[in-house]
Amino acid sequence: MRDFKVLVTEASKGEEPAFNELMTRFEKYVSSQAAKRIRDQSKAEDLSQEVFLEAWKVLPSLRQPEAFPFLLRRLVLKHSDRILRKKDLLGTELNPEITKAAPRSGDSWRKEVLDALDELPSEEKQLLDLRYFDGMSYEQITEKTGIPIGNLKNRLRRSRELLRRQLLNKSDRKEWLEVLHGPMAMAS
Repeated sequence: MRDFKVLVTEASKGEEPAFNELMTRFEKYVSSQAAKRIRDQSKAEDLSQEVFLEAWKVLPSLRQPEAFPFLLRRLVLKHSDRILRKKDLLGTELNPEITKAAPRSGDSWRKEVLDALDELPSEEKQLLDLRYFDGMSYEQITEKTGIPIGNLKNRLRRSRELLRRQLLNKSDRKEWLEVLHGPMAMAS
């Protein structure tokens, strides 16, 4: 097996077989990094293709062949951030009328939200519980969990996004616009 640095050097000169071998060697790494970031396998596969396509384009400008894995990681971060930022809903806060109180007969949406919350990984569920159901401030959550406030805000944002995706996959989009973001989301 040839050293990946030799392959990078050859691929940067336009040799497709060398780049194909690089793709084969690094495809599991790229797809696992993408899946960890965006938590959607089909989008992770698309993201992996975008990463390798861009890597092929920028490879001639890579000065140090040993930096290729870092280039791939940077491209995964770039493309996954783009996907995570792309939102088809306005706002990111949960509507405050969602509570853990028992759903009333006309509140089937509340039961769906609570069910979707229960399906989240335990860390995400705990953070959303503390913030929205226990009404804790960022500072209080930081004190309780030990998560730095900047990281906490990012993790809460990702947790809300994960919850939003689960809900939109389960139900009609227009109903969830109003439940998640209030009537103003429908106006724009």
